[in-house]
Order: sequence, then structure tokens, then C-alpha cells
Amino acid sequence: MSSRVFHILAQKGNNVITVKADDPVLAVADTLARHNIGGAPVVDPDGRLVGLVSEKMIVNALAQKGPDISTLHAGDIMRTDIPTATPDDSIYDLSCRMTYSRSRHIPVVEDGKLAGVVSIGDVVKLRAENAEQEARELQDYVTGSDHASVQSQKSAPLMQCGEKNA
Repeated sequence: MSSRVFHILAQKGNNVITVKADDPVLAVADTLARHNIGGAPVVDPDGRLVGLVSEKMIVNALAQKGPDISTLHAGDIMRTDIPTATPDDSIYDLSCRMTYSRSRHIPVVEDGKLAGVVSIGDVVKLRAENAEQEARELQDYVTGSDHASVQSQKSAPLMQCGEKNA
């Protein structure tokens, strides 16, 4: 079974931090920092997706404007030609879209409405978890079989993403 975007959204939940085009850039930076996120969709008053603002865009604006960055709004620095995904898109397709568009955040749109945001970190986490699960299944298959040439060895348990080495 191929992993889909909805698998990531199911783990993350459906809470999406958004900003508005007329939000000051410094307020957007505060929102990103407060929620420990690297980007946020920009929505219009009706909640429709109109762009995306990221840490990188804020840093670029700071480099260009210096202290005058305080006069800018999200709409001044947001990217409007952003790729989007649907919940049914495959993680492979999403990864390719992120790579080719050089995007670390992809808004997920379902029935014309913002359904979530997937970051490159979310993709890496899911792929690592899938690799760990596959390794466990292969280990169980090999050690659980009656192959005389295969001896079961006690090994350290496989770690889940977020776990720390003891």
C-alpha cells in the first residue's frame, strides 16, 4: 500500500495555522515562532488559499529591507504560485512536487478548502516510520521462519521517530 497525504494529516490533526495577507510580517514571524512552524498558508477573508509565507521569505525580506521590514505585510512577501496537494496524492508524488518546486511546505486542498499543510519534515517522518515498520516485518519474517541457517539474535529494538537512544 502506498502512503498518501491523508496518512500524514491523520497523524498531525486538522489544525492549520494560517495568516492573512494584511498581517504585518513581524506578526507573521511571531506566529511561526510561537507555533514552531516554518511556514503558513495565507488566506483571504473567506478562508480561501491565496499564498504561502515561510521563514525563508521573511529572511529574504529582512535582507532586502533591513529595519524597514516592519512596514511589510504577508501579502508583500508571500509566494502565490505555490504547489498544492490533495489528501489522496501519494507521498512519492508530493515529494517530487516539493523537490522540483523547492517548496518545504505544501498546502493540502480538498473540495476547494484548505485541509492542512504538509512539510518536508512530515514526509521524512512518515518515510522513516514506514522503513522501520518494514524492517520489523522483515526481521519477524526471517526470525520467525524455520530456516536452519538463520539464527535469531537479540538486537536493540528499532526506534520510532521522536524516541531518544538510551
